[in-house]
Order: sequence, then C-alpha cells, then structure tokens
Amino acid sequence: MISKHPNFRFGVAGALMLVVAGCTAIPQPEAPPPSPRPVAPTPTPAPLPTPTAGWEDRTVDAGAWRYDAGSRTAAFVPTGSANPLLSLTCSGGGIRMSSALAGNVSLRTSAGADQIRFDNGSANLANRDPRLDRIAFSRGRFALETPGGGAMTLPVQSEIGRVIEDCR
Repeated sequence: MISKHPNFRFGVAGALMLVVAGCTAIPQPEAPPPSPRPVAPTPTPAPLPTPTAGWEDRTVDAGAWRYDAGSRTAAFVPTGSANPLLSLTCSGGGIRMSSALAGNVSLRTSAGADQIRFDNGSANLANRDPRLDRIAFSRGRFALETPGGGAMTLPVQSEIGRVIEDCR
C-alpha cells in the first residue's frame, strides 16, 4: 500500500537523490609533472649592419614587437630568430632597455636625436624620461646607432607605449 501523502513521496524522492549523489567517482592520483628540459645557451647575436642611408630612408628591420603582460616587457624579435633584438622592460621605477648595444648609442626619432648610454647590454631610463615618449610617438620608426657604425631601425608599434604606460 502506497501512502497518498505528498510529503511521503517527496521524502522518498529526496532519499533516493541523496543515495545517487553519494555515488561519486574515486579521485585518481595525478601523474607526476614532466622533468624540466635543459635550456640551451643563447647564441651570440650577429653584429649590427652598417647603415648606408639616413635613418629615415632605411628599411625597417624585419620582425615583430611582442608584449608580455606578466613581465611587463615589449620585445622586438627579428624574423627567423627567437632572441629579441631589443627589449623594453618595466623594472622598478623605470624602463630597462636590453640589447647587444654598448657605449653611447644615438637614438634617432622623428622628434630629433639623443644619446642613450648602454652598459653591459642594457640602459636604464626613468619612467618619465622624454626619450621614451619620443620613441613611442616617433612617426613609424626609430633608430639606434652605435659609435662603430652598426644600426637597427625598428618600427613603432603599440607594444612600446603599453610597457611605458604600465611603468607609469
């Protein structure tokens, strides 16, 4: 005999749902993480080409800017290479420019020319340094020229402005 009380039906249905909910899969232990791969040493960058024309007339180096929000870095990576030619990293209260450049390097932008001192492949600029704005707002390109005659002519893209704004 089945009771005609609606509470009895809901009580039986609720008990059945609890029994079914208790039937869960037993968790399996996770597989161990793969062992880290050895990191190959970075190759020595090729020397910069000697410019033959004015910086505004030279072709822009082939490659692309890449932005990494986690490290707050914009890096120009040449086509066919994994190593950046130039990187701009927000570091503390300034921007660290890293490259294979050394000594007093000429910075050429559409706003004019400046000098940046590179020691051991990097230069540190305060986050409000006007040279950063000149790079970010240069018309289409900017150039870095070494005293020995080597040069890189890079396109101006939004990744440069992003890392500068992240640091301000």
